Amino acid sequence: MIALPSIAFEGFSGSAKGVTSVRSYPTGYVTVAQVVRRSALSKISKAYKNLTDDQMKAWERLAEHTAGASVFGQKAKLSAHNLFVRLNTNRAYCGESILLEAAPASIVAIPAVEFTDYCISENSVMFIGVPDPEGELKLVAKMSDGQSSGVSNAWGKTVIISPDKVPDWGEIDLTDAFKAVMGHSPINGQKYFVELYWIDPETGFTGVPVQVSWICQDGSAHTGRAMAKRTTFKNSDVLDDDKNYITDMDVEFAQGSTIVTADIKYDATKHDVQEAMCHISKAAYDRAGGRFTSIMLGRSNANAGYMPHFFTMYTYPWGSDYEFKCAKRGGMWGKIGEVFGTSLTFEFVN
Repeated sequence: MIALPSIAFEGFSGSAKGVTSVRSYPTGYVTVAQVVRRSALSKISKAYKNLTDDQMKAWERLAEHTAGASVFGQKAKLSAHNLFVRLNTNRAYCGESILLEAAPASIVAIPAVEFTDYCISENSVMFIGVPDPEGELKLVAKMSDGQSSGVSNAWGKTVIISPDKVPDWGEIDLTDAFKAVMGHSPINGQKYFVELYWIDPETGFTGVPVQVSWICQDGSAHTGRAMAKRTTFKNSDVLDDDKNYITDMDVEFAQGSTIVTADIKYDATKHDVQEAMCHISKAAYDRAGGRFTSIMLGRSNANAGYMPHFFTMYTYPWGSDYEFKCAKRGGMWGKIGEVFGTSLTFEFVN
């Protein structure tokens, strides 16, 4: 695993006194991260003047061991002021609101992003086989919009589409992030450029960007197999009505298998039947291919002594409604509790 320090020099847009970017973002796309950086740049730059003499000396010592990329691709020395602004701006767009006044004790070595395969298709922008990094790192993803298939270099046209991804079952799904920024899905036959790097929100240091380019088409880059989002049920699928007794829902089916994982919180104090239920949208019901049945563990909350019980977890069409239920099948029932664990799906009924 490569571990090199960096400060995401290319990620800055705009300028402040003493701080100038190497690359500017294309004017057609303004991401949230870009707006945050632009608005924070001047404020952070001015804040450097308010540091104590000791704090400035600490930033100077750190800057002596930190280099950035010049416009000619050579390493360039950084001033303490420049380093202060860049690391704090990185932290700002990660959501850190408190200014880092004390310089990090040393340069932080950040690993490069690793993955086993990826896909850029009209339905999916996804990287798989991504190991969880050590520490609380977040993944920054930059992409270009579609280019002619003959274009060999469009790294200057990449913009940040997601500043805060973490691997989910070893996957980084950028499908929705790309659509939200570009306003459309990738287009078959067009070429896309992608940069990925880890960032440490605590210090602002980043890893060296990993770059790939690929022509949009069905199938992954390495195996040619189709990639798609895992089937899930989330809070956004729950319809808000008087039959909703599930307060938090996170259910996922492992892709290519019948394994299902659940993490559900329920409050059925207004419900006479020993089950946790809610209505879901038809789109969510169809997403799972119709009806399914599985067996899950559960327990009541702490006030009821964490009493264990078993549930049948299933979906069911009821007239024009679609229900998601966790019905108690054994153990002591607690009206407030949770359903959790990993199990097999025993039945799919279309």
